[in-house]
Amino acid sequence: MNKDFVGQEAWDERYRKLELEAAPSNDCVRNWIERFLPDTPGSCLELGCFPGRYLAAIAEHGYEIHGIDRTPRVVDDLPRWFEDKEYQTGSFAQGDVFEHAFDRSFDLVCSFGLIEHFEDWPALVRIHAKLVAPGGLLLLTAPNFRGTIQRFLHGWLDGDNLREHNLNAMIPSEWGAIVRTMGFEIVFQGHFGRFDFWMGDLEEMSFSQRAGRAFMRRMKAVGRFLPEGPEAWTPYCGLVARKQADSAQDPATP
Repeated sequence: MNKDFVGQEAWDERYRKLELEAAPSNDCVRNWIERFLPDTPGSCLELGCFPGRYLAAIAEHGYEIHGIDRTPRVVDDLPRWFEDKEYQTGSFAQGDVFEHAFDRSFDLVCSFGLIEHFEDWPALVRIHAKLVAPGGLLLLTAPNFRGTIQRFLHGWLDGDNLREHNLNAMIPSEWGAIVRTMGFEIVFQGHFGRFDFWMGDLEEMSFSQRAGRAFMRRMKAVGRFLPEGPEAWTPYCGLVARKQADSAQDPATP
């Protein structure tokens, strides 16, 4: 069984009262996604889609949106919210991506902060890739906690959150190596975003951690003047890959 770094009950509790909203226009990941969206929209599937912040942004570009997640709100609340926004709303399923039987492929397959929560992240990358239609696009992102500065800061100030992530999954060149063998051409592979640093809650904090967190809250605005790109402090990893038009595979095939 694939190890999940965060139990589903914990996700459900975090999501229980979470307000649904699209990522704002100045959101770093949203801006990165919009750089690569084709001019002609099609169908889009997000794996691990709740709460749909980026799926909503993609829908605003005319895509028919689909999703799967294990939390109940993915069928209880999310489709209704999308329909109220008058997005082209497709099918939404509550289920495990590793076990769900998909019966079709999609023009765009994506996830934003999913693969790094699992031990067998290579299998999850392959699942994404198999669901992309020939000529379609794959978009993957994860936070970059491996960079020297990011890893130090999370280890010092954000240890509980750090332990919920598989740092071995945060190497976009390895994502690219997997999908190349599956008939994909790499469009983008690497790190993106100016310096940013976010922190989860800690049950107990030392004086040093309290002082460090207060300092980082003041320094975040200054850090954004650092150049974009270096792995040491860049907040996100990303991959964009296009499936060759002559590459065909049934999504249900192992």
